[in-house]
Amino acid sequence: MSYVPVRGVDPARAQTFAQFVGFPRSGHSLIGALIDAHPRAIVAHELDAMGLFRGGLSYAQIARLIARNARAFADNGKWWNGYSYAVDGVSSSDQSPQVIGDKKGDWAARWSAATPGLLDRVLKSSAPHPRWLLVTRAPEDNIATMTLRRGGAYDRIRIKAASDGVSAGPAVDAAQADGTLPTGASDAMIADYRSLCDAIADMKTRIPPENWLEIGYEAFTQDPVAGLRRIADFLKLNAEDDWLNAASALVHAGRSRSRDRLSWTDAQIQDVDELTTQFDFLKRYERVGA
Repeated sequence: MSYVPVRGVDPARAQTFAQFVGFPRSGHSLIGALIDAHPRAIVAHELDAMGLFRGGLSYAQIARLIARNARAFADNGKWWNGYSYAVDGVSSSDQSPQVIGDKKGDWAARWSAATPGLLDRVLKSSAPHPRWLLVTRAPEDNIATMTLRRGGAYDRIRIKAASDGVSAGPAVDAAQADGTLPTGASDAMIADYRSLCDAIADMKTRIPPENWLEIGYEAFTQDPVAGLRRIADFLKLNAEDDWLNAASALVHAGRSRSRDRLSWTDAQIQDVDELTTQFDFLKRYERVGA
């Protein structure tokens, strides 16, 4: 059976508040859903906890919204953009969750950059032992997906293809051919990606290293069991075999090279190369000789 979040949540009993931070289209939905499938964890989908902190809500209020959001997402089969993130074979626990979290990572960075004092406010709030998870993906693939998904047409194509039980590839090809979808990388998305890098780098300097975890999406998909063990250790969760086996079964190895769907100018390639040398959390993607 699919995991269903516990019926209620006592914020005072949770031991860890987990907040994703990073880039859109980098794997937050998948990894957040896998953590949420743990019997002692609840992770919201698309809630934007940092935005709620910014709006003046207390941690206790946000924790209850997280539980409500996660329950609603599970009740809907955890479908998102034509893909189900439901993890079969893991049942919920009668115990209160140890971990409460939110996977809206790009807005965590955006709100932190736009709102002086917000990060300090969260760190000093009643949120228990805040821990931050940065998921990275090859910048070219990340930026390409950001470019393709602007406006929603790409997502609509993927959702329809999933509903019809066919590959989205031919429909995406046709949409690029008729101009519905872009064929070249977007300078605006490269600039947006850089602004997120700046925000993340600033956050990293103000968060204790032991409370910060970096996850390379490509490496995670190659060995999801090891990746899940590492995440569980970071969040102080027991890496139960049932959870590891069920959650890792949802992960498909292989690298999606979204970059190959778009053309790139020499200047754009240089801009991306500079990002991988400037920011330490992107070093794994640095090209030899770049």
